[in-house]
Amino acid sequence: MVERLPNSIAELVGNAATPEELRACKIGGCCGKDTPLLPADAVSARLSAIPQWKLSDDGRSISREFVAKHWKSAMSFLNRVSEIAESEGHHPDLHLTGWRNVRVELSTHAIGGLSLPDLVLASKIDTIEVEYSPKWLKSQSAQQA
Repeated sequence: MVERLPNSIAELVGNAATPEELRACKIGGCCGKDTPLLPADAVSARLSAIPQWKLSDDGRSISREFVAKHWKSAMSFLNRVSEIAESEGHHPDLHLTGWRNVRVELSTHAIGGLSLPDLVLASKIDTIEVEYSPKWLKSQSAQQA
């Protein structure tokens, strides 16, 4: 089912709770001061759909970070994020340090916290292929073991 949520999502698919539903939603530049904050329980319920993202300690933003294989890979990722953000009308904070350390932060600045468009954009960003640093990948595997 597709519906519209005023001041939030141009097209809502299902409950926007699975990766597929989140990616199918359209933000359509609907974010602003009237965008509703997503309640903490609704954020928590959707975090499993975007497992690469971490909730901030204060619950007001989500972030994803990694080490790219090289500058070109990092920039390719950031450029693809830019394309998605422009097409959706919702923009993350992007950070590149040490020429390949990438961090993406999402929150709806106008409301000082998380809204459904943040999770939709995170899910869409997760579709971007990344050439990760082999050393970083190995360290991630070791941390999960």
